[in-house]
Parts: sequence; C-alpha cells; structure tokens
Amino acid sequence: MGKTETQVAIRVTNDFKERLEIQAQKERRSVASMVRIVMEDYLAEKENESKA
Repeated sequence: MGKTETQVAIRVTNDFKERLEIQAQKERRSVASMVRIVMEDYLAEKENESKA
C-alpha cells in the first residue's frame, strides 16, 4: 500500500511560529493541523474563484 500523506517543510519567522502555536493551542490542535486547515481553506477558495 502506498503512502497517503507526505511531509512539506516551510520556514517561518519565530514570531509567526509563536502565533501559530498560540492559535493552535486555543483550538486544541497541533501546529501541523492548523497549517493544514489554513492551506485547505485557501486552496478551496482559489479553486472556487477559478470556477467562477
């Protein structure tokens, strides 16, 4: 069976990471989960724009 997930590495400022960690903690999520949600929302918005 093949992998269904892969890893993506990005660099962010210390301040940005801290903001992500704070928000993730408020939502009881991991930072990775927060980033994935934000990216999914952004892509869905862009895909909807291209259909219009």
